[in-house]
This record gives sequence, structure tokens and C-alpha cells, in this order.
Amino acid sequence: MKKGFTLIEVLVSLIILSMIAVISSNILQSSLKTERLSSDRLQSARKLNFSSITLKRDIRQIINVPLRDFYGNQINGTFIGNNTDNIMTFNTKIKSISNDISPIKRVEYQLDDNRLIRKQFYSSNPYDIDENIKTVLIEDVSDLDLRFMYQGTWYERWPSVPITERKIPTLIKVEFTKNKKDYVWIIEPNIDYEFKN
Repeated sequence: MKKGFTLIEVLVSLIILSMIAVISSNILQSSLKTERLSSDRLQSARKLNFSSITLKRDIRQIINVPLRDFYGNQINGTFIGNNTDNIMTFNTKIKSISNDISPIKRVEYQLDDNRLIRKQFYSSNPYDIDENIKTVLIEDVSDLDLRFMYQGTWYERWPSVPITERKIPTLIKVEFTKNKKDYVWIIEPNIDYEFKN
């Protein structure tokens, strides 16, 4: 009597092996997709964390000195913010490589084409609007809302009234939506809120 496999046994074995291969392939694809989604979420969280740290650092190191326009004329305000135009402009202290360079730089945050952009100028009173370091902090931003608190009330513009031209808001609120998730950052500048001559 000869021992061996019948044709039916070989076919059943091939069917079982192909089913195992298909199931394994689906599990592998699902694992790779989950890993990719987790990696994307982690990367997005890192970018948001970096953006939050950058914005908070700039606001917490804010310098309450009068701003000037690009022609050298004094602007009525030491901090300019406008919810309608989605823009904030102020001077802040940024570490320089050299001690010969002033650490006070003008910074501007603006929503442009659904991106929150940070512009850092080379001085506190720049004369060229195009000379800056531009960084995209957050992409795919929608519904940006900037608010500025003074004496317990939130305002859409800063300075809100003439008395606030020489003051920094006591709180700054940045609300936005990214990937259908809402974010709210409330930041307190750690400075004397009024500029004194």
C-alpha cells in the first residue's frame, strides 16, 4: 500500500492555507492603518503643543512699549489685536545669539489661508514689512476667535478704549477649530499691565 496525499487533501490544505493568508493579510493591513493613524495623531498633538508653547512664551515675555508703524510713526497701542482681521501684534523678549543685538523683537500672529502664522521681525520697530521670519504654526485652522480681557470683560479689539492704549490685556484667549475639534488657549501675560513714561 502506497502512502501519500490524495488530491482532495491537497486542495483542502491549499484552501485552509489561503484562508489563513487572507486573514493574516487583513490583520496586517489593519495594524498598519492603526499605526499610521496613531502616528498622525501624535504628530498633530506635537505640533499643537509646540504652537501652544511658542504662543504662550511670546505672550508671557511680552514687553509693554509703544509700537511704531513701518514708517516710524508711533501707533496708539503697546499691543494691537483684532478679532475681525485675526491678528495680534506686540513686542516680546526673544533670546539672541549675540549680546550686541537687542532681545526685543516684534511678533505678529495672523490667520492667513486657514493657517496660523507667526512672523518674527528683526527688531521691535521694523521699517520693512517683508523682512521677517515666517513660521506656520498650525494648519487647517477654522473659526479663529481672539479675545482680550480688561477689567473682567472680553473685547474683540485691542486697544478696546483709549485708556487701554498703554496697557496689555490681563488675559488673552485664542479659540480655534482644527480637524473638527475645538481648542481654547487662555494666556496671562506675566507683566505690569500698564506702560509708564
